[in-house]
Order: sequence, then C-alpha cells, then structure tokens
Amino acid sequence: MRSPFLVFGALLLAVGTAAAGTISISIVPTATLEGDDLTVKLRVNNSGDEAALSVTPKLVFRDAEVRGKGTPRLEPGTDFEETLSIPAGQLTDGRWPYKVAVDYTDLNQYPFQALQVQSLVIGNPPPAKVAVARLESDGIAGSGSVRVQLKNLTADERKTTVSMLLPEGLETGSPRQEITLDGWEERAVDVPVTNRTALPGSRYPVFIAVEYEDGNVHQGLVSQGVVAIEVGETFLDRHRSKLPWIAGGFVLLWLILVTARAMRRQPA
Repeated sequence: MRSPFLVFGALLLAVGTAAAGTISISIVPTATLEGDDLTVKLRVNNSGDEAALSVTPKLVFRDAEVRGKGTPRLEPGTDFEETLSIPAGQLTDGRWPYKVAVDYTDLNQYPFQALQVQSLVIGNPPPAKVAVARLESDGIAGSGSVRVQLKNLTADERKTTVSMLLPEGLETGSPRQEITLDGWEERAVDVPVTNRTALPGSRYPVFIAVEYEDGNVHQGLVSQGVVAIEVGETFLDRHRSKLPWIAGGFVLLWLILVTARAMRRQPA
C-alpha cells in the first residue's frame, strides 16, 4: 500500500513518500531575458533517501512550453543543472510570471510533479497595486475549490487576468479568469479543482498569478498556497447521520409485518 505523497512550495516543492523511502525534489530557477528569449537556469536537487526516475524539467511561459533533457535517475543527495529557453517576444518593463515543473516517478513508476512559479522582472517596475489577501482551501477529495481573496489597493479600476497554476494530478476547469476590480474593491473568487491522481493525505502547492497593465508596465503578482488531499467520502460517511433513522425504519417495518402475520393467524 502506498504511503502519502507530500508536496510543499517555496524552493522545496515535492516530497514523495513510498514504501522504500522518500523522494524530495527542490527547484532553484534563475531567469534572464536574452534577446527575445526567456532563459531559465535550473538546479534540481533530490534531498530524500530514494532515487527519482525519469526526471524531466519543463518551462512554461504564456501559452508556450519547452521540455528539457533531464536525467533518467536522480540519486538521493545529488542534483543536476539544465538551462531552458523559450521565445518571449518583445516584453515591456514589469513582472512576467513563468512556470517551471519537474516531472518524475518513484521506483514503482507512479508519476509526481514538482512545481514552481516565479516572475521575471524587467526594468524597475513599481510595487503591484493588487494584492492576494488569502489563498486557501478546505481540502479536496474528489473535487473541491480554492478561494482567492483579491484586493485593489487604489481607487483606479483594474482589469486583471487571474490564472490558477496546479501540479499534475490536480485539474481546474477555470484556469484563467478575467476579473475587473473597482477602486478599493475586495473580492473572493472560487476556483473549482478536481483531483485526478493526487494521493490522499498529501499536500500540494498551488499558485495564483494576477496580471494587469499599469500604464506602460505589465504587473504580474504570484501568490502560493497549499491544498490538502483528503480521503473521499463513502456512502456510509455521507449518510452516517441518517443511519439511526434508517435502522429505526427497518425495526418499525419488522414490527408491522410481525403484527400483521399474528393477526392473520388468529381464529375468526
């Protein structure tokens, strides 16, 4: 039986626990703009005590994606470096979110993914005027949601694009939403999330990227939260509170049947 899989954000992004040990994958990205290309130098480390197999990094920017060569096996306590580049086009000053993921499997060939989302900073942009006040979830079994609390920090209207970035195993039908915030408005946005392959008892990092134009500056704010994967409810779990009533109904029905049978047996 497989033990829980734990994933956590910041630089330590994925920890997989199996019967033989633990895989702990961390990603350290360094991004630069070289001509019209976004170039990210990655250092991928396994600080667990079990080897990770088929370790392959990939870089995602806007709607483009590029996969690296990776390594067929990453032993405990070792790391490797790889540089990925992707066409970025002409970017204005500001903050531009990008995603780095590392796909790998454990010794049982079960797939996992470590995830990191950061922003490439171009020029000297001012602080963002939209904040993510909260990013939280009550937990996900088969399905659930992540609530994002947005806050406009100025009196100016902001037309934002809110993107939910999830590791593989989790899926949303609303990965990108266009949301207009009035001046000083604070709004909660619920993003539906479905569990496809995430293991119960695990914790996965999730990221929100909020982007908008501020004059000639592109603002991209990245915020991170954690989603707990729960065991799905069984039929008995969903109807546990009704069991006494159901049992009482069966007892009453049994008494009615016994009484009716006894009455039929009485002589006329």
